[in-house]
Amino acid sequence: MWQEAMMRRRRYLLERAEQAADGVCGVGSEQPRSRDWLYESYYCMSQQHPLLVFLLLIVMGACLALLAVFFASGLEIDDHVAFLITVPTALAIFFAIFILVCIESVFKKLLRIFSLVVWVCLVAMGYLFMCFGGIMCPWDQVSFFLFIIFVVYTMLPFNMRDAIIASVLTSSSHTIVLSICLSATAIIKEHLVWQ
Repeated sequence: MWQEAMMRRRRYLLERAEQAADGVCGVGSEQPRSRDWLYESYYCMSQQHPLLVFLLLIVMGACLALLAVFFASGLEIDDHVAFLITVPTALAIFFAIFILVCIESVFKKLLRIFSLVVWVCLVAMGYLFMCFGGIMCPWDQVSFFLFIIFVVYTMLPFNMRDAIIASVLTSSSHTIVLSICLSATAIIKEHLVWQ
C-alpha cells in the first residue's frame, strides 16, 4: 500500500512536470489545476495528521511526566499552585485536541486553530516554568523555547510565513520578558548582557 502511494506520487510529479514543460497549465486549463489542488491538499493532510498526533502524544507524555515528578518529589502544593493549575489544564487541552484530531472532518476544518492552540499552550507553559520556577537565571527555559521553535517548523502544520512569525514572537518575547524580569532583580548585570 505504501509503495502504491509512492508510485502514484511519482507518476503525479512526472505528469505535472510534463504539463508544465508543455505549457498545459495555462490560463484555459481549469481541470488539471483543480486536480493538482485536490491532490496537494490530500498529500499535505496525510503528512500533517501523523505529525500532529505524534506531537500531541509527546507533549501529553511530558505533562504527565512533569506531574509525576512533582508529586514524587514531595513538593509543597501551596508553593506551586500555578504549576498545578497550568500543567493539568494544558494536558486536558492537549487531550481534547488529540480526540478531535482523530475525527477527520474536524481535523480538516480546525487544523490551523489546533496548531495555534498547541503553540499558545506550549508558550504559556514555558512562561509558567520561567516565572514560577523559583530563582530566575539568564538561561532560564531557553531549551524549552528552542523546543517550541523546533516544533513550530517541523511538527505543527504552519506554512513558512506563519512559522517564521510564531518563531520570532516566541524567541523575542522570551528574551524581552526574561530581560525585564532579570533587570528588576538583584542579579549581576553582566549575565544579562550575555543573554
